[in-house]
Amino acid sequence: MAYKTILVCLTEIDRVPQLIAAGRKLGADHDAHVTGLYIVPGIQVYPNAGLAAVPDVYDGNRKHYIANKAEVKAKFEEAMKQDGLSFAFQEVDATTPLLSSVVVEQCRSSDLVVVSAVNPDESLGAEYDFVQRVVIAAGRPVLVLPRKGNAEINYSEAIVGWDGGREAARAAFDAVPLLKKAKRVQLARVDEAPRGQMGGADIAEGLARHKIKVEILSVASDGMSAGATLLRAANDHGAGLLVMGAYGHSRFAEFVFGGATRHVIQNLDRPVLMSH
Repeated sequence: MAYKTILVCLTEIDRVPQLIAAGRKLGADHDAHVTGLYIVPGIQVYPNAGLAAVPDVYDGNRKHYIANKAEVKAKFEEAMKQDGLSFAFQEVDATTPLLSSVVVEQCRSSDLVVVSAVNPDESLGAEYDFVQRVVIAAGRPVLVLPRKGNAEINYSEAIVGWDGGREAARAAFDAVPLLKKAKRVQLARVDEAPRGQMGGADIAEGLARHKIKVEILSVASDGMSAGATLLRAANDHGAGLLVMGAYGHSRFAEFVFGGATRHVIQNLDRPVLMSH
């Protein structure tokens, strides 16, 4: 199991340096081909609420991406050439204003998709729920970089969130190429009291067959959400990578009641690999 095709979504213009750095490191570490996906979104059409039959049209976002295309391409290609990586810059002139829809269409042949969290205060760029849309529809593991900071990928220690569910199992095995490079991997169960063969022993044994030594970690939530607890555990243990399943409940339930996925996407402070 290895990552041989990595898709880096260059959708957050002011985070392009961090996205390129992540693609460069992943490409070099896994001897993988790196594709930089750059999308020029279509215009946004709004129905006119007045008496006029002509809809309102907004093309500001499209102009934003057109204006930055040449600079982003030059930076991406220069970085990839420095390490002699196999790479391609892929430009898509989209008919839709939703960047997530294009990413989902383009990512299916990739082993790993790299995206950046979205700045909720920025009017230009990917849609506010871009990451959620990609994670739930891609069918591929998605590595989400934090919105702030250097977003450096650090394999020194990794934490894998484990609740015994389908999504958590998929994420754990989707992350195998990354976990094999970690010096320490902990399988975190939230509010799981130690008892004999603690939950997670089977998945730890399965990962061990990939030469990944896993420690099982019981984490108390202390009244916090599961997502907040996992982020705290990652911080407490100095983990450079958090791995977790995404949307074990429906998106509607997470929207109404909150949930681990939603909280982590909105608050992540380190790279997080998510699978649905």
